[in-house]
Amino acid sequence: MDTRFSHIDTWVFDLDNTLYDAEAYIFVEMGKKMNGFVAERLNIPLDEADGVRHGYFRKYGTTLRGLMTEHGVHPDDFLDAIHDIDITRVPPCKITRDHLAALPGRRVVFTNAPNGFAREMTAQLGIDHLFDGIFGIEDADYWPKPHADTYHVFLKKHGIDPARACMFEDMAVNLKPARDLGMTTVWLHGTEKPETVHDHVQHSAPRLPDWLQTHVKLVK
Repeated sequence: MDTRFSHIDTWVFDLDNTLYDAEAYIFVEMGKKMNGFVAERLNIPLDEADGVRHGYFRKYGTTLRGLMTEHGVHPDDFLDAIHDIDITRVPPCKITRDHLAALPGRRVVFTNAPNGFAREMTAQLGIDHLFDGIFGIEDADYWPKPHADTYHVFLKKHGIDPARACMFEDMAVNLKPARDLGMTTVWLHGTEKPETVHDHVQHSAPRLPDWLQTHVKLVK
């Protein structure tokens, strides 16, 4: 194990675009379903619905929180609708599975997705047995990352000492509250070369498998 991470006893992972590539299929399907849901509930055209949902995402952190706040939408109605997706099309990654298993300490999923979807997706990826817990959007009363209180609730529920925890995220903004609390942070920036250095980003890699192969040695 890389000595820069030798103090870590809890590894915290986002789900979408962190434990798997969500861009290729899942986000495309979710986007279609979200646009349909917003268009139907607000009685607006689909093209307008796309702008509304992105606006809520920027303002509230998730489209769901915007719909709840401004239109009184019940969260389960929205979450059930947009997560009704065939996840069997998402391929497992052997590199991720094998190297996650070699990480010393606990592993926890911290996601803005619902618990049920996180459980189903980690099972599809063949890594569900490697995690000691999942913290979904319901656990924070539907307040998403990067809402600061959500991180406090997460740490308390799982008994995590932030000074001994490392968080992996594809969205740099979601790492700021984690770093403010003392967590070690790893930004998974994808195919885009990071142009801005954020004070709250301590480490980075294109994808999780890249970081794992570089920092975690497999026991043979």
